[in-house]
Amino acid sequence: MKRFLLRIPAFLAVLFLCTGIVGVAAVPFAPVAKAAEDPAVPQRGGWPTHLRLLTGPNGGQWFMMGEPLAQVLTTNVLSTTSRMGGGVDNIATVNKKLGDLGFTLTCFMGAANSGEKEYEFIDLSNATIMTNVYPQVLYFLLRKDVADQYGIDSVEKLLDLNAPLRFASLRPGTASEFILGLLLRYGYDKSFESLRDQGWKVFFNNYAETADSLVEGELDCFAYTAGTTVPLILTMEEHAEVVVLPIDQKVLDLLSEKFGTHTYTIPTGVYKSVTKPVTTLGDYTCFVIRKDLPDDLVYAINKALWENKDQVSSVIKDFGALSPDTALPAGLPVHPGAKAFWTGLKK
Repeated sequence: MKRFLLRIPAFLAVLFLCTGIVGVAAVPFAPVAKAAEDPAVPQRGGWPTHLRLLTGPNGGQWFMMGEPLAQVLTTNVLSTTSRMGGGVDNIATVNKKLGDLGFTLTCFMGAANSGEKEYEFIDLSNATIMTNVYPQVLYFLLRKDVADQYGIDSVEKLLDLNAPLRFASLRPGTASEFILGLLLRYGYDKSFESLRDQGWKVFFNNYAETADSLVEGELDCFAYTAGTTVPLILTMEEHAEVVVLPIDQKVLDLLSEKFGTHTYTIPTGVYKSVTKPVTTLGDYTCFVIRKDLPDDLVYAINKALWENKDQVSSVIKDFGALSPDTALPAGLPVHPGAKAFWTGLKK
């Protein structure tokens, strides 16, 4: 069978990797540079001797930002080292004071604060949000021939379909599977098992193999989270006709209130298949940080990230979305030092 993704250059394959919520085996911290000796920024009371930054699995966007972020913080704030991690694992590591700050998703923090028992394992006793960084978007990609056959033009109509639909997402434990589970359960009173009861065939796999299956006609629908302009979708559109399904606004509002997610509108023309704006579930890559770090240190960290975002976005373009307009998530706790910086910047 001809597999189109095998012809994609290796540098694009890196962009298809997901920042999963399951952590990887710990590796020793390795310093990237010596701290700058700046007499204008003296050591202050309560500051640690260095910062430990938690990123993501090898090859993903979070991992790739580790070194430039560590260099920025070392030069401008405090000697910083980085290590691999993962979304929920980073929250646990920060909470236990085995790391100081790291990447995660805002919805994980929202789930932990939702009061739902299934998310009580996410301990936030010493962990809180520092800042949102860039959007994560939930995509429902449906083959156009299937959409036309059943008259499907929204996620609501898709989920009501009682037919042998072949549906896939990324493997359990990934951010995609986590967010999709939130949407199904709390937005539509559904589950993967209930979809199987409707006659669906539900699969979990990786990016490349799932995309290949959709293109080859072996799969009807692929739902997953990614950034705002996804090379994988652009490549799929070269080989198959797909539609991107909108999610009902009432569902998006409900999840926003409960988990701190938001509505994201995919603009016309970003993808060939998007001929009019599509509303879908939006989330954010964010930083989680220790609550017990001093306010002035956290203020300085945010200041350094803001003033040097071009350096980091030269490695991962999405980091350029860091903005005072979106830095503070509505309805979720934020470290006071971060809040002081971002609110001050907007004045």
